[in-house]
Amino acid sequence: MKPLSKSLLVACLIWLGWILTAEAQINVSLSFPRNTYLVDEPLKATLNITNLAGREITLEDNAKDGAWCLFQIKAIRGDYIPSRKSDLSFPPITIPAGGSVSRAVDLVELYAINEPGQFRVRACVNFAPTQRQFWSEPAVITTDTGKLLWNQTVGVPEGRPNAGAYRSFSVLTQQRHEGIFLYAKLEGKEEGIRYPSYLLGRVLAAKQPQQQLDRDNNLYVFHALNDSSYMLSQIDVATGKLGQAPYKSALPNRQGRPSLRRATDGTLGIAGGIRVSSEEVAEENAPGKAKLSERPAGF
Repeated sequence: MKPLSKSLLVACLIWLGWILTAEAQINVSLSFPRNTYLVDEPLKATLNITNLAGREITLEDNAKDGAWCLFQIKAIRGDYIPSRKSDLSFPPITIPAGGSVSRAVDLVELYAINEPGQFRVRACVNFAPTQRQFWSEPAVITTDTGKLLWNQTVGVPEGRPNAGAYRSFSVLTQQRHEGIFLYAKLEGKEEGIRYPSYLLGRVLAAKQPQQQLDRDNNLYVFHALNDSSYMLSQIDVATGKLGQAPYKSALPNRQGRPSLRRATDGTLGIAGGIRVSSEEVAEENAPGKAKLSERPAGF
């Protein structure tokens, strides 16, 4: 065998040095905004990747190794959680030397985390040029079923998508260290349909939420965020669409509490309440608060 030429040997050493540097200098971290969730609630994690390899890198799927990003989710008292898809895929990303990128991922969309329990979660980045994997430190999250306050099964009215099918509404609370939070759920049990749990916002324990169905079997929930701020939520029975609107008391000095009322013709309204803009809702409601949208249609 002929010995390598000096120039070829130098090139090989440079190439090998780049590979070893790249292998050692891709940092991966995974974080969650909190560590407790309701079953079926979106589990939105933030994946952060830092490139310290000294040159630009591109992360992309390939036919041999599959997706460039994977997650390992294991029940602390059980087995690994399977993926909902046999062929996970993620858009490619390019990271400049010294740069970082972050991506938000809903793990419930990708993995079958549909039971209460504790789970250890790690993220893995596959770097195809070196055929190496880079793992994050594990994060531990907990899911539970919450406390059921109310539930009702109703039919989807004529003229709506899936007319004639049955849907089940539930209203629940979950106790976390930062307070009590209100949720709603919508399921089509006969068809195996489970919409993601709806986070309606923080709830004041001393004032029980009110829930009503309108003439079309859409669910309305009215609850107190604090002593002076209230939230009206509507969930469409046919589409699962959520709408929310903030309210405050129409009476001075908190002399009365607004309430959800049904008129004799079956329409719903807020008695003793004034619709306000989202900016007027107190800042202390921000942690865990559901995003505000326009006033529910037809209310």
